[in-house]
Amino acid sequence: MIRATLLYLFTGLFILVLAPPAIAWSLVTRSDSLLYSLARACIRTGGWICGIRVRVTGRENIPSARTCVFLSNHQGNIDGPVLLHALPLNWAALIKREMMRLPVLSLVLERAGFVPIERRNPKQAHAGIDEGVRRLAAGKPFLAFPEGTRSRDGRLGPFKKGVFVMAIKAGAPIVPVTILGSSSILPPGRYGVRPGEVRVVIHDPIETAHLGLEDRDALIAETRRAIASALPADG
Repeated sequence: MIRATLLYLFTGLFILVLAPPAIAWSLVTRSDSLLYSLARACIRTGGWICGIRVRVTGRENIPSARTCVFLSNHQGNIDGPVLLHALPLNWAALIKREMMRLPVLSLVLERAGFVPIERRNPKQAHAGIDEGVRRLAAGKPFLAFPEGTRSRDGRLGPFKKGVFVMAIKAGAPIVPVTILGSSSILPPGRYGVRPGEVRVVIHDPIETAHLGLEDRDALIAETRRAIASALPADG
């Protein structure tokens, strides 16, 4: 409980004190690099406070000359920060629209190119996917959790189709990612943070440039197999 309290206090102060000047800097320079540098510094310090270690394998599988879509399983509340630390690219993400109601943080997400999605409104969800396609075409990497929500038992849930449509339309390769161990550190519905190790496995990219929307289901199945290949046999 003490670790969690220190983490939340540190993160809150970090956002309130450093985020506003970083947002202003991004407006002046039209660059989001400082936002990402500060976010990664916050994550590293938060991980040190909580005794969280991140072990990454497969960074060499990230395309070096092309933008891509990272698709990961979703085990716990720290998955997003863990992947920002583990993946060297300044990716944006498809996020729940409710996150844009958070003061200060919503401005950070907006300046970093994150795209809010209203999942219960198909028209707005399609508009969010189209915006993601435009940003991918402009060179912005993306991250998404195709399950759409955190797994309660570590097993892969059904995959949503929208992000695969986005990758196909943009012709961007999908890089499957597997997270292991995050559910035991900060499980869904829990406040306390436990020390431990999170493993991140980055798999070979899956090309989409030759695919059409009729290939969507096969692409989903291939991505699912890649992510599942690093999970325990019963996960």
